[in-house]
Amino acid sequence: MTHSPLTSASASAPARFEREGLTWRPMTVNDLEAAHRLSHKLGWPHRIDDWRQMLDVGEGVVLESVDSELVGTGLCFNQGAVATLGLVVISDDWQGLGLGREMMVRLMALAGPRTLLLVATTAGQPLYQKLGFEPCNRICQYQGVVTGAPPAPHEPGLRAMAASDQAALLALSPDSPAHAVAVQSANRGVVIENAGVIEGFALKRTYGRGEHIGPILARSAEQAQALVLALLTDAEGDFIRIDLVDPDDDNWLTALGLTCVDQITRMLCGEAVEEGPLTRFGLLTQALG
Repeated sequence: MTHSPLTSASASAPARFEREGLTWRPMTVNDLEAAHRLSHKLGWPHRIDDWRQMLDVGEGVVLESVDSELVGTGLCFNQGAVATLGLVVISDDWQGLGLGREMMVRLMALAGPRTLLLVATTAGQPLYQKLGFEPCNRICQYQGVVTGAPPAPHEPGLRAMAASDQAALLALSPDSPAHAVAVQSANRGVVIENAGVIEGFALKRTYGRGEHIGPILARSAEQAQALVLALLTDAEGDFIRIDLVDPDDDNWLTALGLTCVDQITRMLCGEAVEEGPLTRFGLLTQALG
């Protein structure tokens, strides 16, 4: 599947947008406070530092009114053979004009020929399907205050992440700036290493209302569960969020106070791309994948 029809359509904004005096331009650090306000109105938990970090690893587009008011945002994160799209927001005052579609067209143009991934709200899914996206995963957003200490996982090779692991972890996704920032900014991490080979890892970092566990990459669901439990051993009383991909059993999470507060759809446009030797059981963020 190619994106060329949409790319060519993005060369200029529709005339009705021009008559409204709207301006499309690249996002800069000077837009972060206004972008944060837009997402806050939707009830999204992002801190301005989260916005800043995502702009550092992606390209943003903003839509500005004739009064220089920021009324729309979107970001594209190029990660080698794939690109993820996210933080697509159009102000409530500007709904119904097709601006969400135009934002998506512009973000898809930034991604070029890469395979595209995004996490869709229920309201946004019909638009994304019209643009060529198809459902590929179910994402369950778990969050809450950890209410107890989990049982110690007994997974062979499971240990705390060390500074000496950084090069090996970066090599798992060498073309992704987002992956690099996640590894380098983690507050804590755990890995599974056997016979000198990294078979899985999970990271925990400050994000939103508390801390976020992700990405979670492993060879099996059992390994992924052990990685998460290891990061929750000292988290009692902390607010934790985890975005799991196609989870089967969540009793081990709900027993610790983390409940599924939302189920949304991950969507793909283009050919599926093999991510590497490990399976992604948990997202870095919904925008970054």
